[in-house]
Amino acid sequence: ILFTFKKRGLHKMKTISLVTLYFPDENVKKNITQLSHFVDNVVLLDNTPNFDNSALFLGMEKTEYIAYKENLGLSEAFNRYLKKLTENCFIIFFDQDSFCPESLIEQLKKDYQTCCNNLGRKGIIGPAYFEKNANQLMIPKQKKRITEGIYQVKSIITSGMFTELEVLQKIGLWNEEIFLDMADWDLCWRVLKNNFFCCLTRNVVLSHRLGKDVHRIGVFKIKEGAAFRVYYQTRDCLFLLRRNYVPLKFKLRFILMLTIRPVIYFIFLSDKKNRIHFFFKGIIDSKNKVHGVLSES
Repeated sequence: ILFTFKKRGLHKMKTISLVTLYFPDENVKKNITQLSHFVDNVVLLDNTPNFDNSALFLGMEKTEYIAYKENLGLSEAFNRYLKKLTENCFIIFFDQDSFCPESLIEQLKKDYQTCCNNLGRKGIIGPAYFEKNANQLMIPKQKKRITEGIYQVKSIITSGMFTELEVLQKIGLWNEEIFLDMADWDLCWRVLKNNFFCCLTRNVVLSHRLGKDVHRIGVFKIKEGAAFRVYYQTRDCLFLLRRNYVPLKFKLRFILMLTIRPVIYFIFLSDKKNRIHFFFKGIIDSKNKVHGVLSES
């Protein structure tokens, strides 16, 4: 089955980019301006609590700004907009600190079509990314080659993720029980569970930064993020451990994240007291089936 853009009418479909915001600044504005050159519409979903940043993006072409004035998290912010769409379109997700290379979106469209043609079904695709902290091009070791530079993989990151609205609708959109860091993994695994493809292309590269810094401790690479993110990582790890669509390899990884890695965090990283606090709060809130934004009450 050939899923050509012309036969399926995909060549006429709009491309909408969704970007979540959190205390955006002038650098974010530059990234959005660049992105707007390559899509039909950029939708800015602002999770900044109690604040409207619309003045920052005033007058920008092909840009729609929505102020939620509360931190909904990644998944709910995306879903509130996706649920309003009625016609199929291309969707590409971006982080606010990602700069879109000139060729990225057209290459993703081309490689998406290649995947559809070769695999006979729809799915999601994302670019390889260069991790700035590690100074390394991140390519999964576990992958299956489709054609030159394009591979089937188990997961891709949110920024640069390209798909169709139909695919997202058929898997139930983003999982709002996953607030932040692991939302992209969860979505990819549900894509695979529903017999869609999850692919990565090396034909285009996105520069990306995970956390504030990366520390090498023996064979371990530890990403140092804000202390409060330990809470979401802990809570979401425990949630995903209970889901049957999560690959065994990642379940084992989560067990390490919940045992060995916290010890390393608390010994070698800064802000130890808060990290310990957020780790145990994540465990407690997971047990109590708490979702949504971190509450200190």
